[in-house]
Amino acid sequence: MVKNLVLLFFVCAGFQATAQQKCSMEKYASEELKASPVLKYQLDAIEAFISNRTAASNETQRVTPLSDIIKIPVVIHILYHTPDQNVAKEAIDIMMNALNRDFNKRNSDTVNIPTAFKPYAVAMGFEFKLATMDAWGVATTGIVRKYTPVHYWLSDDKVKFSSSYGDDAWDSKSYLNIWLCNLQDVLGYSTLPGMDAKKDGVVISFEDIKNARGTSPTVNDSRTVVHEVGHWFNLYHVWGDGYCGDDKVDDTPKQGTYTPGCPSGARMSCGNNSTGDMYMNFMDFTDDVCMNMFTRGQRKRARALFDLGGPRRSILFSKGLDISQVEAAPRPDFYPKWLNAQVYPNPATSFLNVYFEYDERWVGKKLEILDMNGKVVLNMIINAKNQKIDISGLNAGVYFISAKKDDEKLNGKFVKL
Repeated sequence: MVKNLVLLFFVCAGFQATAQQKCSMEKYASEELKASPVLKYQLDAIEAFISNRTAASNETQRVTPLSDIIKIPVVIHILYHTPDQNVAKEAIDIMMNALNRDFNKRNSDTVNIPTAFKPYAVAMGFEFKLATMDAWGVATTGIVRKYTPVHYWLSDDKVKFSSSYGDDAWDSKSYLNIWLCNLQDVLGYSTLPGMDAKKDGVVISFEDIKNARGTSPTVNDSRTVVHEVGHWFNLYHVWGDGYCGDDKVDDTPKQGTYTPGCPSGARMSCGNNSTGDMYMNFMDFTDDVCMNMFTRGQRKRARALFDLGGPRRSILFSKGLDISQVEAAPRPDFYPKWLNAQVYPNPATSFLNVYFEYDERWVGKKLEILDMNGKVVLNMIINAKNQKIDISGLNAGVYFISAKKDDEKLNGKFVKL
């Protein structure tokens, strides 16, 4: 059962200094299996396809040779709850540069690859670019910025849906979707090819990108996103998610388990005495400063997805990097910059409005109005996203508004004339 589960989903992170967990794969995978028993057969079919395509001795022998560089249109969904989480473009550029650096062997720390593994290290041949045209044919920056009333997210895919105050994926047949959010249980996670198209993509925690410097190597060098995009390309962990497991790649040695921290020298396991563990591979769990390579076998496996009939083939025909003749309309900045009750008019005489449009989950919760001494003078159940309150019976003075729901307290103040 566990062997089947590990094929379903990866929720993974590096071992950077953080309180967040590294993986919660088994729990999520079990739920996915219950929700969609047919998923196992879909993944098995993809695995058979990949095995067939990678059997050729080199890529040029395939029926449809691929370009040396495969371009991947990317859309970044930023789900921010507070203004400081609305990630600056410079941070996005650092992340994109890291993807293009590491997937094309431009990282300067390749000099640290052990001699035994140097012949296997290779550029993967992918170029990641922010989308210039959205799924509806409109010009875009490739970045969606969206206020969310949700304080934090878990690796349960709710961030991927507007209905749960996240943001819907753009057509995953044409784009790599990356969600940036306040992810609490892990640093990042990714789907595999063949999973639900509406969930397809990578989720990364703000925690992982906030300290990235954009130089190589550093303690945090945006390599969680490199690792997770590796999963999006159907790459498994180098230890095969089981003791001496199988990652489906011939040139990564058998390895006992994941590698924490930043080791040095040879580490032996599973009888790999001639080379030791390939713990510097991007698909291990070493610190960013110790990750530095993909292999030829991983390249073949990832690029086979784009061959004729492959599950990522449609990306080759995406219009996401085209130049649109339709300019995007300016979007009004109506999201609150902080979570105080939006009260109007203020001062007020007879009636007061409290605006909950940004988070309809307040409807049904209790609201209280208190005087300067903290005494409750009015209370009610919120029954509308724009709650109208009769304050005609209150004396003139300053009053406070208080309400609470599961993950948030709301406070406001108004003057009664």
